[in-house]
Amino acid sequence: MEMKEIVQHAMDDYRRITGLRSYVLYDNTVIQSASERNYFCKCLKVFAKALAECERCTHENYNNAREIDSESIYSCHAGLIKWAVPVDVDDFHCVVISEGILSVQQVEEDAERWTKYLSEEYNLDQEMLLDSFRVIKTMDEKQMYASIELLKNLLSYHISMRG
Repeated sequence: MEMKEIVQHAMDDYRRITGLRSYVLYDNTVIQSASERNYFCKCLKVFAKALAECERCTHENYNNAREIDSESIYSCHAGLIKWAVPVDVDDFHCVVISEGILSVQQVEEDAERWTKYLSEEYNLDQEMLLDSFRVIKTMDEKQMYASIELLKNLLSYHISMRG
């Protein structure tokens, strides 16, 4: 089995367990942030300005994860918490990027303020953003770190089973 397939199997298992999608970047020349599938991100990425910001953020964090050779946790331009996990096996290199989550505090305290800002910044309907913002997966800090470890362990497991 090719490494790309192995990484995809790990990402599929991760999604089944956590409900979080992820996508993979093989280099920093093809940024696939538009492939994210949560509705909130799709609403924002309709506009070129938001898509450009997303791709800049993804590029920066791809490079950071590769440079430090460890997971990188960051807040994207839209306020979602994401992580980038590098995979380095022999001559195969990529970075797995998680779907964004929100902290419980963000949903409870910041939803209206943040969606108002985004609606003004990208000229979008605030109610639509607020509705999609409230269905984004939430985690506390302990859950987030456990989720990151799970992704790393699934990648390690599938890589070790390549035989």
